[in-house]
Amino acid sequence: MAAQYASAARPAIGEQRLRAAFGRFATGVAFVTTEVDGSPLGLIVSSFTAVSLDPPMISFCPARDSLTWRRMRSSRALTVNVLGEQHRAFARAAAPAGADRFAEPLRDPLAALDCTVETELPCGDHSIVVGRVHRLAVLEDGDPLVYFAGRFGAFLPHHQEIPCPQTSNP
Repeated sequence: MAAQYASAARPAIGEQRLRAAFGRFATGVAFVTTEVDGSPLGLIVSSFTAVSLDPPMISFCPARDSLTWRRMRSSRALTVNVLGEQHRAFARAAAPAGADRFAEPLRDPLAALDCTVETELPCGDHSIVVGRVHRLAVLEDGDPLVYFAGRFGAFLPHHQEIPCPQTSNP
């Protein structure tokens, strides 16, 4: 039986309340790029996640009504650039629809993963895109860019590692 953390009488979901609830989950930020007919295209996403180590796979969720994603999907080859705190101004400028996402070059992402699209699943007003990683580069240092409650911010590491309790298997 699931634990009950809120009262049984809950208000209707509503789009604004749902956005607020989703926004309470801090995420990283990535810039997904490709080239179509010689033109660079890119999207800022906060839905990037690791899916599998073997085979190496990732996913992200672009809006189904995104004109940029509709143009990007024909490429099937993508690079996912994991953004660091130093990319805050870049992400802010590149996030709005219609922004010139290549006006300034993106320098030193925390990681860059070259992928091919394995599958795209329509799911509500977004799609779930799963990509297979073929090559990657990782910057050894840097702090992540974080997205929380509709704003970009920084990760503040704890000064002391918190030990995880050990579990034993009988």
